[in-house]
Amino acid sequence: MGRSTFSVESYRKAREDYGVTHDTGVTEVAEKHAQETGRLSEIVDPAINPIRRSLIRLDPHQKKWIATIGCPMDIEVSCDTTGSMGSEVDTEMKVLPDLYKAVAKVLPGYDPQLCLGIFGDVCDDFVMCRPQFEMEAPKIVNYLKEMAPQRDGGDTPEDPQYAMFARAYLTDAYTNRIGLKGYHFIVTDAPCHHRLNRSEIERIFGKDIFDNELKNMTEIPTMEEMIKDLKDKAHQFILVISANTRTVRDWCDLCGSSSVIKIDSTRQLPAVISAIIGLTEGTMDIADLERRIDYFGLASQLYRIDIGAQAKLRHALPHPVPKAGDIFRNKGDLWPIQPGDEDAEEKPLETPDHIEYL
Repeated sequence: MGRSTFSVESYRKAREDYGVTHDTGVTEVAEKHAQETGRLSEIVDPAINPIRRSLIRLDPHQKKWIATIGCPMDIEVSCDTTGSMGSEVDTEMKVLPDLYKAVAKVLPGYDPQLCLGIFGDVCDDFVMCRPQFEMEAPKIVNYLKEMAPQRDGGDTPEDPQYAMFARAYLTDAYTNRIGLKGYHFIVTDAPCHHRLNRSEIERIFGKDIFDNELKNMTEIPTMEEMIKDLKDKAHQFILVISANTRTVRDWCDLCGSSSVIKIDSTRQLPAVISAIIGLTEGTMDIADLERRIDYFGLASQLYRIDIGAQAKLRHALPHPVPKAGDIFRNKGDLWPIQPGDEDAEEKPLETPDHIEYL
């Protein structure tokens, strides 16, 4: 599956190749196409191949398989693009290099894989856009420019719950397979409708979704059940932008106060998301926090998240987290060959010189 990772050089070249020459109007062409055709680009349409995957990258090696980068870490960010937040994809495109660099720094040895989506309201023609998890700049730049924000929303509450539903039930992540959790962020300035509707799920994810991907879902979960299932699979956070007290309280009641962080702007996403991940992973401590995060009031909010939660899960795993150069007997195996396994040392295997750790 390759060894390429994100770089500033490849990001700049991808923007040039795709004609993203300005920091505004990034999605203008995609929005016009969606309006004219009534369809989203298939690379961001949540109804096209609805399962989003974050898998370990393995290449053939001496009749076995070698991990080319390391354990993947799925990081999904779903951003509100209604009303005043209608141009947030522009900001996400601009801060993308800083975001990748920041999360890679607090995830040493991992393969950060980013799914940067958007959401609106069920009254919109398109309720959400959701790409695949990607780790290379050209693919991320490409899917960001294909977003079609509706920029409306209808009423004050919006519908990010369908983005949460997608992470809970329509995601295949290697982290979950081995006993870890990925990361899921909702970025919004509005409260959430407290409802999940079967007809809306079919409209968003495809009319056959309950015959195929969700065939074992005999009843639509309640919001509480869905959020519990999401939290079982991902470290979940709500980043609320310049919101009033009522909005913050609504999210705290829905997801728990330790999951809700107030921020000033999406320009802060690289610093905020990396700090949350670093504290959760245990690769960043409280002493680092004040030095890295200088936004007023933010550090005190981050003190209340479940610091070290991922480290606890990692310590409970039956084996060390896979790293670059580990050998897997079969491509579908969860774990690499462990010391002492049968034929594990039948022939010395060397890590290729060009493998780079994050």
